[in-house]
Amino acid sequence: MLKEIDGVRQDDPTLRRRWFQDDYFDLFVWQSADAAIVAFQLCYDIASRERVLSWRKASGFSHNRIDSGEATPKRNMSPILVADGILPVDEVLPRFVRHARDIDRAVGSFIAGRLREYAGEPGARGGSGR
Repeated sequence: MLKEIDGVRQDDPTLRRRWFQDDYFDLFVWQSADAAIVAFQLCYDIASRERVLSWRKASGFSHNRIDSGEATPKRNMSPILVADGILPVDEVLPRFVRHARDIDRAVGSFIAGRLREYAGEPGARGGSGR
């Protein structure tokens, strides 16, 4: 189950950054002063083949794989995002809903709504981001 991590560094004084984590997901959420969600990154399958769905209010969705760099300690590069096709929403959405039961209901509902929107479900645009 996702749990919120306390003490997350806040780089932008106009936004609140939150981090939720479990053994399958990392969820990073950026909220404005009125608690509206303006961006998120949902990392999934973090122990195996980590990928990330990013969403920004201003620009929409992107889906990437996380390339963790070289396996050798002599030349280990920083992780980077590389293009990775389409999010397997039929797998990720129900799992997210199960794992998000214990987090802030507004955050969980908003992310689930964006996942439905990504999948093209009619009426999925609902949710205020608060």
